[in-house]
Amino acid sequence: MRRLLLLLLLLVLVVLSACAPPAPPPVVAPPLPRLTAIGHPQRVVLLSFDGLGADGLAQQSGLVSFAHLASNGAHARVIPVNPTLTGPTHVSMLTGADPQVHGIVSNWFHLPGTPAEKNTRGMDVDIDVETLVEAARRQGKRVGTVLFPSVDSRTQRRAADFGLVWTTSSTLGRVVKLSRADFKKEWVPPTWTQPPQRRTSYSPIMRARIEWSVPEGPRADVDVVAYDTTDDRAENYDAFTVESDDRELTTDSRGWFAVSKEHFGSWSKFLTATPSLDLTLYWGAISRSNAYPATYRDLLDEQAGFWPGAPDERAAIDAITFVEQLERLGDFLARAQAVTVQRMPFDLLLAYQPIVDEALHKFQGADDAVIHRAYLSADRALATVGSLLDGNRDAFIVVGDHGLVPVEHEYHLGRFLIEHGLAPRWRAYTSNNLAHLYRYGPPDDGDAVAALLTATGIFEKVEKKTAASHRNSGDIMATSYPPISVSASEQEPLLGPPASHGHHGALNTHRELQPVFLASGFGVPSGDLGEIRQTKIARFVAELLGIEPPRSAE
Repeated sequence: MRRLLLLLLLLVLVVLSACAPPAPPPVVAPPLPRLTAIGHPQRVVLLSFDGLGADGLAQQSGLVSFAHLASNGAHARVIPVNPTLTGPTHVSMLTGADPQVHGIVSNWFHLPGTPAEKNTRGMDVDIDVETLVEAARRQGKRVGTVLFPSVDSRTQRRAADFGLVWTTSSTLGRVVKLSRADFKKEWVPPTWTQPPQRRTSYSPIMRARIEWSVPEGPRADVDVVAYDTTDDRAENYDAFTVESDDRELTTDSRGWFAVSKEHFGSWSKFLTATPSLDLTLYWGAISRSNAYPATYRDLLDEQAGFWPGAPDERAAIDAITFVEQLERLGDFLARAQAVTVQRMPFDLLLAYQPIVDEALHKFQGADDAVIHRAYLSADRALATVGSLLDGNRDAFIVVGDHGLVPVEHEYHLGRFLIEHGLAPRWRAYTSNNLAHLYRYGPPDDGDAVAALLTATGIFEKVEKKTAASHRNSGDIMATSYPPISVSASEQEPLLGPPASHGHHGALNTHRELQPVFLASGFGVPSGDLGEIRQTKIARFVAELLGIEPPRSAE
């Protein structure tokens, strides 16, 4: 009987399971779109914002142009190469190759065959493998650049068909202090006619001359002119202007004015002024845009103006003056890029903006308002260029090269080498989080040095040079944890205050250092692309252009 009941129960279960509705199939998420071209636009513009991290961008508000591009095209988080430094990352975007392949192993390193003490800047070194510029030109495409790192026309391999490159100013900016003794009353010879007075002054008009000249270039007579505009029978100067070659210059509401002659120019600013004629001015560097060929430089001179200079790291200027300089540089580059899009024929334009990186290095964690202004400037630059592109025929790609992290301490590797008896046989060449250490002479104690570095607790990764390493690499490469920068300083103590508030160069596994990828237009897939390797960007651009990628591209 018991067996019969069990059989009946089993039969009931079988019948019930047969009558039950089938279980729904498991939900499978659709695959993410791939970073691959779906068409060939007439023009491709690749705009790199130095320091544009994915997380950093997401934390900002009011960036209308970035938000519009992200929601109307493709977006992704980029896994940058190691090291996460400007030179290696940009060259990896140009070549599709890792730094240990293309040879730009850091922002600063020692180049074999040069004196042991020579520090070589990575972006000044020829790249070992073919770049996107070379591949495109080899296949009949016309390429332009507006400041893209390493495409600077130093050699034929480093040149596009036309380009604006980073410009070294002809003079240095400085802070000028004027006192009453520097001012002289206006005077004309007795037989000369008094020139018309530009402004009413109830005290004698006073002038102070400041030198404005370019070595082997133009010079101008520049006067600071003081007026007393109050009829109170007291000598108290309250209005200050600038005249150049008998012309009164316009001064904006923030105190800035431009002096220019023969396509050279400078931006200067009134910082403080008192009625007793004690004045402080920031006297800006004089520059002219460095561009090639001459016809393109002439176009930029006429349409974009003179190179305004980079934010001044030497002169003791305040944060507001610094960010105003930064905004001016960003606006100038946006104008230059806009003129290029409108007036120059090209298949590929490589463009660059340094404004976010500059602000974060100096003010990350120290002045959020200044940083936000830098992002807003970047957003304006994006709008300026993007508004000139036609999504039905153009492709627009916007990338960051790396993000930045706050820095708390600086580790002095030069002092480390001295304290362990390793200097000068070992030398360190550093960039933010990364140190390349080179050995000059026996014995081969690399294992012992690597162990000493690891034991400090400063370094997240210490590795010795191998057969797979590029010849430019140090005998030891040491990467510090993100909050700690490294330098070749020999100062005591080993751990000191940092030289900047933000930096990069730590391992690419840290999400704060992972940049953003945004794209829209003809031939560009849409939607969330997930995570992409930085080395894939060169191949994607080549696909859009309908050409073979650089020969060493992944």
